[in-house]
Amino acid sequence: MPRTSIPVTKLSDAGVADPAEQNGDPVNQHALANTGKTVLRVRNAHATLARALTLVTPVTVGGKAVADTVVSVPAASTRTFGDLSRALYGTNVPVDVETSDLKLVAFEP
Repeated sequence: MPRTSIPVTKLSDAGVADPAEQNGDPVNQHALANTGKTVLRVRNAHATLARALTLVTPVTVGGKAVADTVVSVPAASTRTFGDLSRALYGTNVPVDVETSDLKLVAFEP
């Protein structure tokens, strides 16, 4: 089954309202269109448990896979990710979540 796309909201000097959060989908996982300037904001809605988010690195170097970026998002906290190198993550970043407690939004300057 294809990954669920994370909608990207275009920012402007007029300002934009925060988009609706997308619930994490641990079954289908996610994909994020990446220009290298894309920003991903992840909120952990669980009140007491940290939850894991993985930015999958689809590249290899010398025939060896580059380790994925795995981040623990603390309970009731938000983490913002940016500077997603296209050389490392590609133009369509696979984003894996362990639970629907993670809420996702993306922005593009």
